[in-house]
Amino acid sequence: MVFVDGENLAFRYAKELEPRLPCSHVVYEHGVFVWSRSLNLPHHLHCDTIRRHYYTTAKGDEPTRRAIVQRLKDVGIEAPRVFHKDKARGSKRVDITLAVEMLGHACRGNYDLAVLVAGDEDYVPLVQEVAAEGKRVVLWFLENGLSPDLRDSVDYFFNIGEVLFNDSPDQYIAG
Repeated sequence: MVFVDGENLAFRYAKELEPRLPCSHVVYEHGVFVWSRSLNLPHHLHCDTIRRHYYTTAKGDEPTRRAIVQRLKDVGIEAPRVFHKDKARGSKRVDITLAVEMLGHACRGNYDLAVLVAGDEDYVPLVQEVAAEGKRVVLWFLENGLSPDLRDSVDYFFNIGEVLFNDSPDQYIAG
């Protein structure tokens, strides 16, 4: 299973992107989400990809959030979670929902390997608990702001900037 801290990924992507434009294979909405179909591997490290979870927030009403959910589904995200973001409270529920679902699926034995798309040190305890359940964790990250402690806590890691910032991304993810 894939678990994407999409809000954080979109923020880090925006910082790295400037002043360029996104590559043609990248679907991007500033501050909300970024993804590429090139990241939708049916198999990863000899494991089948069961489901992709994506967690983010967006301003606007329910129809606006539903439209974002549909855009994420259109690029291969089977389980998008788009929470309301307002000026007063900012974003809520992204990190904790990702952690609860990733650990819950691990405890229920729903996957052998989790791909965590994140960069924050806050996820180190989650990775440790998932590993304690006997699961492997792969970290996909963008270099800017990556916690060395998070990178050191996972089994494998991959800089997805090699896909998101490359016009020919398949050379990095084939095989």
